[in-house]
Order: sequence, then C-alpha cells, then structure tokens
Amino acid sequence: MKKASAKAAEFVAALDPDRRRILNIGGSKTALLHGSGVANEVSIGSAFVLPKDFDTPSLDGFQPAAFIATPILKAVDPVLPGPATISRTLRALGLFPRKGCYLYGGKWMAEPVFPEGMKPNGLIGLSSNQQFMGLPADAAVKPGDYAFLRPTQSEAVLQHFGAIAVFSTGRIVEFWPALPMG
Repeated sequence: MKKASAKAAEFVAALDPDRRRILNIGGSKTALLHGSGVANEVSIGSAFVLPKDFDTPSLDGFQPAAFIATPILKAVDPVLPGPATISRTLRALGLFPRKGCYLYGGKWMAEPVFPEGMKPNGLIGLSSNQQFMGLPADAAVKPGDYAFLRPTQSEAVLQHFGAIAVFSTGRIVEFWPALPMG
C-alpha cells in the first residue's frame, strides 16, 4: 500500500492543479484502504452489494446485500439415463446426489446459498431454463419453495432482472429499479 500510495502521489504531483480536482484512485476492493493520501474520490458501489467476486479481506466488515431468488420447480430423486446401477455406483462414490431439484432459470452468474448444501452437478450439466441442483440427502424442498443464489458480479447480474425486491423485517417493503446497462 505504501508503494502504491507513493506512486499515486508521484502521479498527482505531475498533474496541473486544475486536473487534481477528482482523483479516483480506489475501487470497491481497495476503497477502505485509502484512509489518507491523495485520493479524494473512490468508487465503492459493488462493495455495498458485495457479490462473491468481491470477497476480500478489506471488505470483511460488509455482508452480501443482493441475492437471486428463484422458484424450485421440481424436487427429485435423480437418476442418470441408462442402467440404474450407474446412478447407484456414482452415489456410493459421492459423485452423484441422492436428492436434487430443478430451479427456474439457470446458468446463473451466482453461487448457491440456500437450501444449504445445494450445488450444481457436472454429470447433469447446466441449463438456462431449468437448472438441476444436487441437494444433501436430508434436504426438505418442494415445488414452489425458493432457492437463493449469491451473485458473483453485481452490475453484470442485476441487469438481467427487473426491480430489486427489498426484503426487511420478514417481508418485501419496496422495489428498487436496477440501473440500466450502459
């Protein structure tokens, strides 16, 4: 940080005074590291949403603020095409789940967070309209329940949806439009 601050100060010193009015030197991952120095403006938008790609030690005090909620369409005891022994053998080896579900949509730029232990399965693969997700054997889900995923990027993911439903005190209290792309 000392080296970066020294280089930034060197750069600022080379600027005409009228070019020093806005010195954006920090972004979401580094903004809180600039307690003093030459920066007089930082961009910290993604840190407030805290997508998975922004999990850094400098943002440890933040919590994720946006999740994708998608309905569970089907709850299944999954089997692969072909002889049943294939699915049984892969389950015994821990390579194929005992339970699973299909989510509305798919190929999310997001990591599953709920139900706990939910994860994609490489043997069934990805789908953009009904995503299969493996579940722990004790998971209790049914069609109409919701699965939640944490976006990996805020701007790239949130643009794919309508308004953001603001959830507080156990209910949706308002809707915020996502900023348009561009």
